[in-house]
Amino acid sequence: MTPVSRFAAGLLLGAVLAACAPMAIATPFRAEEVRGIKRDGRARIEGQAFLRQRGGGVVTCAGSGVLLIPAGGYATELFTRVWGNPEGGVAGTFVMGPKTLPPGFLEYTRQSRCDAEGDFVFERVPDGTYFVASQVTWTVPGSYLPEGGVVGRRIAVRGGRSQRVLISGGA
Repeated sequence: MTPVSRFAAGLLLGAVLAACAPMAIATPFRAEEVRGIKRDGRARIEGQAFLRQRGGGVVTCAGSGVLLIPAGGYATELFTRVWGNPEGGVAGTFVMGPKTLPPGFLEYTRQSRCDAEGDFVFERVPDGTYFVASQVTWTVPGSYLPEGGVVGRRIAVRGGRSQRVLISGGA
């Protein structure tokens, strides 16, 4: 991962972690558990991340980073706490802040970026179980705090089959 990618991935994960009260993850990060993400697979994961506003408008992740994170023990505990379940959700409104990730964690993720329509793609994904997460935020007149949050979903890649994933805050 390039330094810029590490920075963008760190911001997204920082947003995920900042969405919750400070927490200690009991499950240690184990690189050997998630090292499969470094292999090339046959699957293509494409999708879109979006949230619907109270007034009915749809906001996408346009321009935001998207992470593909192997669902090892550490990530599963983290996202279960963030979303309240291991399948996905939305982590509500947040203000980003500095958080500590385990050493090496970002090296075992893949990053993409949402285009203008909120679409993203990951190529050559190996079989495995993953979390796909992105930010979908907006501001309203008279407010300085963003609305929306970090959306994500747990997916399974099996048999090298490609898939389209819609991430809208629910599993």
